[in-house]
Amino acid sequence: MTSVENNRFVSGDVSELQQVNRSPIYGYQHLPIMTLEQAVKELVPLVSGLPNYVALAKQNCNRNSSLLTWDESAAIYLYSMQTRFFPMLNKALRDEKRHLLKPWFAFLKLFLTALEKLPSFNDTAWRGVSGDIDSDFANNSVKTWWSVNSCSKALDVIEIFVGGKGVIFAIQVMHGKDISEYSAMQGEQEVIIMPGARLRVKSNPLNFNNCLLIVHLEEESLSDQNKQW
Repeated sequence: MTSVENNRFVSGDVSELQQVNRSPIYGYQHLPIMTLEQAVKELVPLVSGLPNYVALAKQNCNRNSSLLTWDESAAIYLYSMQTRFFPMLNKALRDEKRHLLKPWFAFLKLFLTALEKLPSFNDTAWRGVSGDIDSDFANNSVKTWWSVNSCSKALDVIEIFVGGKGVIFAIQVMHGKDISEYSAMQGEQEVIIMPGARLRVKSNPLNFNNCLLIVHLEEESLSDQNKQW
């Protein structure tokens, strides 16, 4: 079984659910779109085995897409591989020291450009936290998700990783991106919630035997999110 650390759908804590206390991501937007090899050049010293992961992504990604270029498709595939790449990206996105994110800018430009080209997903998706049920999810409170957050359209994908104690989020997604056709693990029915998404708690959580919380979240509209910046 994949460990929580290397699982995109289940976190070991709720650190990615924060009040608005970080600045939005700035600095990558002006960069040109590069090949995947060029986009990760500054990351090679940081991520062990990255050149091999990139080669596998370029070889195995969906190259028949009418929406994405080869490199854009490969960027999504690289993110979805079970490696240290995606947790390191998300750690940099959540870090208060924003300069630590700079080496990731070129990849973010390619990756987020690819995601923005995909149709928006507007339906229920699921995400989990293993072992942490002590966080505050008061009704109508608003959380900001600062990392790239992977969810699944299939609840059973989440359940097997949460284990006997944890949190399951039922998220009404408005602007998610379904990457199933581009993922290294297509059967996981993956939907990505974009960095900086604001999520409103729609009701008080259901608590089952003080072991499992079910939390209903709703992604705010883009107009509501933009009012916060």
